[in-house]
Amino acid sequence: MASSEEVSVHELGRLWDEGMASGSSFDGNQAFARIKSKLDAKVVETRVAMTRRLQPEAEAMKRK
Repeated sequence: MASSEEVSVHELGRLWDEGMASGSSFDGNQAFARIKSKLDAKVVETRVAMTRRLQPEAEAMKRK
């Protein structure tokens, strides 16, 4: 299972490639803000998914 940091690095690379393929940027600050927003959303999505997968195990351990 990939950590959220590994997912972020992979997503950053993918977004970088996507950005480079899209041509010249008009405003670097806006581009970086969009990338950060997408990465933040991906990190949250990954953490939520990991929490959902681990929640039954955590609850079972509480009952022991």
